[in-house]
Amino acid sequence: MGGTLPSRRPPSHVRRTTVKRSSPGLRFVQIVAIGLIAVFASGIFAVGISPSFAVRTIRIQGVTFTSESIVRSILGMDDVPNAFRVDTDSASARLVRLPAVESARVQVQLPSTVVVTIVERQPRLVWVIGDRRFVVDENGLLFGLVDAAGNPIPSDAGPLPLPGDEPSVGPSVSPSQSVVPTARTEAQPTETPAPTPTPTPAKTAKGKATAKPSPGKKGATPVPSAKVSAGTSPKATLNPSMIPSIRPVPTLDGTVESGPHALSLPVVLDRRAADAGLGLGGVVDAVSLDAGFRLANLDPTEIASKAIRLAVVLDDDHGFTVSSIPAGWVADFGFYTPTARKDTVIPNQVRDLKSALLNWGENKVAWVFLVSDVSDNHNDTVILR
Repeated sequence: MGGTLPSRRPPSHVRRTTVKRSSPGLRFVQIVAIGLIAVFASGIFAVGISPSFAVRTIRIQGVTFTSESIVRSILGMDDVPNAFRVDTDSASARLVRLPAVESARVQVQLPSTVVVTIVERQPRLVWVIGDRRFVVDENGLLFGLVDAAGNPIPSDAGPLPLPGDEPSVGPSVSPSQSVVPTARTEAQPTETPAPTPTPTPAKTAKGKATAKPSPGKKGATPVPSAKVSAGTSPKATLNPSMIPSIRPVPTLDGTVESGPHALSLPVVLDRRAADAGLGLGGVVDAVSLDAGFRLANLDPTEIASKAIRLAVVLDDDHGFTVSSIPAGWVADFGFYTPTARKDTVIPNQVRDLKSALLNWGENKVAWVFLVSDVSDNHNDTVILR
């Protein structure tokens, strides 16, 4: 019985694919979902065109130097669009291009209100060019206007051009354009009589002390040049040819009254030819801005003066001058540059001006040349009446 067992073949496995048949229940869920989406879409569309959500109120906050009319114009809501269609980001980006606007936020409050919150630039000085009184910020930007009493004048000036933009016709304002608001106009300043006499003397080198003439030399013009110190006295009284000519400082217009938002800011009168065409969006150079801020904030008591106030003028002939109001004396502070003659010498010049007024007497001083050399051995030129 030694026979072999027959070999067994492994059973073959057949893969079977399960066929899923469509479920009537799942098909119903899909139909319901599609229906709900259609309902929601219809609802959104209905809300988007519904007059119930039309913009009826635009509330503008924080504007002083910017008129509400230009804000509304930039928002472009004259056709009363639906509140859901307001592009708040785009509107904010357009508003910050207005001269006085530092930041802006546009928000929608349902059902029908748009709130615009604006933060304007902070004025540092009043910078007078011609008959326009601009306010300037810490960067030298001329961004707004005030009247003779310091009342802000809301401006309709449009957005400033972006860097590289071509000047365009319309509400946009380029830095070289002058914009005078139509809502209010500033009264023209009246001028005080020019100090006499006014002939211009022969020019001496800037920053150099004027040499004293020899008393015995014939034909020499006596110039009272002296180191400002106690115990010295000028050698001559007023010589008309020694007084440089200077245009009078405008007086304040007494017919313009200060309002609740009037600003009491220091003032600089810029009479330089290069700045005559500046308007909203223009920029004052950094050196002049800093020097103007230092001098315009000078109080009469700091120089032992009894003047009611001081006037600061910047022109092409003398640079910065400070004069007393009412008209009495003029102090020539000169020109400043970023490197050669920095305005950091101003405190020493102020000290010298005080010494001159105390030494000679404010009522006797006509003109003081404050030289650029502020070393211990420098000489200022004092011309007496």
